[in-house]
Amino acid sequence: MYENNSIKKKLYISMQMINVLIAVIMTLLCIIAYYTIEYTYARALIIGVVIVLGTICLINIYIKFQAENKPRDFSRIKTVELVNEDNDIVSLWNIEDKTSLLIGKNTKDEKVNIDLNPSIYSNLVDDKHAVLNYAAGKWFVEDLSSEYGVRIKKRDDDIIYRLVNDTPCEIKCGDILYIAKIKLLLK
Repeated sequence: MYENNSIKKKLYISMQMINVLIAVIMTLLCIIAYYTIEYTYARALIIGVVIVLGTICLINIYIKFQAENKPRDFSRIKTVELVNEDNDIVSLWNIEDKTSLLIGKNTKDEKVNIDLNPSIYSNLVDDKHAVLNYAAGKWFVEDLSSEYGVRIKKRDDDIIYRLVNDTPCEIKCGDILYIAKIKLLLK
């Protein structure tokens, strides 16, 4: 994960250096054209075009800079995605307006919010396996004393942790929940 971010940063810096080089070359070409052209109107046109293009470039740079510096709220989870081994989405649940969600399997007697029956590993899931709770602006997951447990892969450190039964664990956007062998992406 960190190597990927490092490569992206290096690529971004290289692209910015190329952009600066292009700007310098364009400026030199405009200066040469300005001094070699004798017509006043053509000189005024070159100056106008350079000013307009420069203004557009500065506005674009400002917008990109503002977008990059905007902090992302990773505590805001919008969806839970059940994915297969190829990371293809099997089921998707929108949880934006919810405060509590039961994860497990639907039965004749009881319905759960996140039904893992579509997974090939559903036989490893308890009817009431885990619960997601939203409190104080944060999401938490809790293992409901299930046989095969709940694990979480945190986006911050890329380590998989096993949850202690009946103990809430904070989750964020980008984390991955493993309910038994079932993979749930938090986005």
